[in-house]
Amino acid sequence: MRDLFKGYRIFNIDPKKSRSKDFYKNVLADRERVMKKFAHTIQKPSAFVCLLCGSKKKKSFLAYGKYELFECLRCGLVSPNISTSAINRALYDDTRNAERIIKEILASYRYRKETHAPERLNYLIEKTGLSTKNIRLLDVGCGPGYFLSYLKDKKIRSKGLEITDFLIKICRKQGLKVEATALADEKSETYNVLTLFDVLEHLGEPLAFFMDANRVLGKGGYVMAYAPNIHSFAYRLQGARQNTLYPFEHVGFYDEQSLNYLAKETGFQVESIEYYGLDVMDYLCMKSYDDDYDYLTKFAEVVPLLQAVIDKQNISNHMRVIFKKVFSM
Repeated sequence: MRDLFKGYRIFNIDPKKSRSKDFYKNVLADRERVMKKFAHTIQKPSAFVCLLCGSKKKKSFLAYGKYELFECLRCGLVSPNISTSAINRALYDDTRNAERIIKEILASYRYRKETHAPERLNYLIEKTGLSTKNIRLLDVGCGPGYFLSYLKDKKIRSKGLEITDFLIKICRKQGLKVEATALADEKSETYNVLTLFDVLEHLGEPLAFFMDANRVLGKGGYVMAYAPNIHSFAYRLQGARQNTLYPFEHVGFYDEQSLNYLAKETGFQVESIEYYGLDVMDYLCMKSYDDDYDYLTKFAEVVPLLQAVIDKQNISNHMRVIFKKVFSM
């Protein structure tokens, strides 16, 4: 048989280990709760200002009820028309569902550490050419510490920053070096790698954040960011029901144009953008919830293959971006 997938990158995706049984049900429940709590932060369309470039020129992109996203006609960033300062830390300090989230995290911790963490490290080395003995890494928004735990096992110098209290507690129980401080508090030129796994989309002031990133990185340092891609196959199928929408949390959805704008304004250049997602799995999670049928088990063997095809077309619902520092600000 011919190798139909020669040149494709096929990931070992196990839907049952990557997503809990009630994943999509919980996504919707959390979304509705957050929608009610922060509805007052939604602004009139006339008040829109792009959080990346400051332009007021926009076009409507997507809406979930009264929660509307606009595409900036200057830099291409897609963002909601909300008052991010009014949300502040209140969203991340909400521990109402902390017990459930902790249970889900711990249930998949070993799988994510053994599957995702080594792949992330190998990708970093592949894209930057750094050796493990020379890496000085800061994992910003480190979450429960899957990646840091793996780096610790490999004796790679690393530290994490995290703002959510219960996630910090999980990290520290694992003996990980994690602090609740801001990137702005880090010393200049301390690291040669910053990792942002599902962090870029949360930044309400991306230019200020990347100016700090520039400062704490040494000459030629790298930022590796994983972020959702709203211009994707999953969003075409699911629309505003796509689980990575995360109203009020995900405030900036990037594309090549907006990423290049961000890099140019803060002393970086975009070295590479690649697309690897979970479009098929996310769609099947939604359909399993809608139809009360276990599509994830039924189609488990075809999920990795179909996803590889979508990835190859650069339309997956996640992107991987490598920024390189080219001059100090």
